[in-house]
Amino acid sequence: MRMSNSKTKLAVDNQSKNEFGKFTNLLDRLLAVPHSELKAALDAEKQEKKAAKSGLASVHVSAEKG
Repeated sequence: MRMSNSKTKLAVDNQSKNEFGKFTNLLDRLLAVPHSELKAALDAEKQEKKAAKSGLASVHVSAEKG
């Protein structure tokens, strides 16, 4: 069963609007987060990685000595 061009075009237009709406919603939610909150989360993650890396290094060195 074939759809006419107008129905196909309408379906594509609705899909594009729906995808654009989702994208716009995502950007709105992303931009609503304050910079300070994002920076604090990134700094906390950086500290966790640094602590994990230094902890792994000390375990690795002590294992080699044993």
